[in-house]
Amino acid sequence: MNEITDMVICVEQGILECQSLLLVDSINKNLKDHVKLHAYCPRKNNQPSHQTLTALEGKGVYTNNEKINEDFILYPIANKLLACLDLERKQATNGSILFSDTDTVFLNSLSTGVVLTEPSLFLRPVDNKGPGTEGVNDPNDVFWQNVYRLCGVELPEPSIWTTVRPKLIRNYFNAGFIWAHKLEGFFQQWYDDFIQIIESDLRPFGWTSRDGDDFRCLDQVALAVTATRYQEFLQVLPETYNYPIPFRPIMNNRENHPKFKDLIHVHYHKWFQHPEFLDHVTSDEDKLSEQYQWLKSQLPLMPEIEEEFKC
Repeated sequence: MNEITDMVICVEQGILECQSLLLVDSINKNLKDHVKLHAYCPRKNNQPSHQTLTALEGKGVYTNNEKINEDFILYPIANKLLACLDLERKQATNGSILFSDTDTVFLNSLSTGVVLTEPSLFLRPVDNKGPGTEGVNDPNDVFWQNVYRLCGVELPEPSIWTTVRPKLIRNYFNAGFIWAHKLEGFFQQWYDDFIQIIESDLRPFGWTSRDGDDFRCLDQVALAVTATRYQEFLQVLPETYNYPIPFRPIMNNRENHPKFKDLIHVHYHKWFQHPEFLDHVTSDEDKLSEQYQWLKSQLPLMPEIEEEFKC
């Protein structure tokens, strides 16, 4: 991988500050010569501390605190969409934009499973079906039929497997890792599809946000539609990317499941705040790896938590 990719992350006050510093350190360790990092702080009243911004800039990150999220203040997940769109509109990139959720780390380089000779859209499926659909007999399918009809896109057949509890579903991808390589206007299209769905009355039944609004998952619903528009460029990445590490104990015994040392991009959610979590999801063999030893030296993130593990 010799090309420079513009990588977008979002940083706000609170736990995202610690997460962003860990993520940036992991990027500088494993991807330093291949990415240009942009940290966005899109909401007016959620700015990170001056200390965090200074630390990020000291690590070579370009920071942007323009108030680009004024319409979805109660829907922070929209930050990612608006940040990527802002960077794309400014044409400040080399045509390759990678968004990563802040609650992730890179443990290896991006070389495995990625070929950048042609325009490509690299994604991973959702972990579990959730509001997704297995097809016409699924209770959720009417929602998806209506969404695709609204957006004027042909409904795809079930063709991707969820990563944790395997179900064959129609296109539905995890928005924690989105890499649009040489796909001009991709993020504008994602935004347009998102707005069209938001402004409709279409909502997946029973899926609301923690704040009680009805926007939850609509960024991923819109991403599914946009990805279908770009189906010819779509590449589902290996399971070493956007790896849902809280579920590793129930996946680790699967045939040919990746070893911890081979994971590239790990999605941990809140669990790196738990002082016992990393040891819970790794074996004695894993603990000999350089990836484990580096990560162990960075954890736990603060403030610590003591909740029961997912599995």
